[in-house]
Amino acid sequence: MAPFCVNVRLQVLPERRDEFLDVIRADQAGTLRDEEGSLQFLVMNDVADPDTFYFHEEYNDLAAFEAHGETAHYQPWKGFTQSSPFKAPIEVNTFVAEGETSPVTREERMGLTANFDAKEKYCVWVNLFPADSVLSDFRTCIAGNKLGTDTSEPLALQYTWGVTSKDTSKYSFFEVYEGEEGFKQHQGAPHFAKWEEFAGKEGVFQNEPEVHFARVI
Repeated sequence: MAPFCVNVRLQVLPERRDEFLDVIRADQAGTLRDEEGSLQFLVMNDVADPDTFYFHEEYNDLAAFEAHGETAHYQPWKGFTQSSPFKAPIEVNTFVAEGETSPVTREERMGLTANFDAKEKYCVWVNLFPADSVLSDFRTCIAGNKLGTDTSEPLALQYTWGVTSKDTSKYSFFEVYEGEEGFKQHQGAPHFAKWEEFAGKEGVFQNEPEVHFARVI
């Protein structure tokens, strides 16, 4: 079964940053320790803005994600979000991962970022808005990009994508590489070149792509 994924983007008030990190770390630890339905929970910091953070979470299914919101370790985080700690509303995108060739396991996901001594984990957090007229070609091109990334890039650790639950015109992506070097290698890959050619055509997107870069913390 494909995992149920959650992409989150938020901007924390500078004076609440330390508190934010304490609260989300506790929620992250509790989730990975106590929830059998949890597969992954990463916290990332924007490469350019110290007050912008991202989460990527994965669960076995929607039911496991909904159960996450009822846990004891989630409640302090819920309370924190209700205390006006953000510069802007939180962005939350949920989606079911597409194109996984084998079941995603917790061991696989946890292993991606276990070794922080090797290289930083460089992440790409994206929203794309393909035009209806090119949707089939868009999906085919993305599927090829994911397959090539997963099978031929030694520094590519994760490529997760899917259509968002609440807006079927919006696709969310989450990618992890071994350092910025890994992402640069991805940009030089032949499957990425095919994507660049497709994405560069006029009329491909309804709205401008939203691309953010972050590091796992």
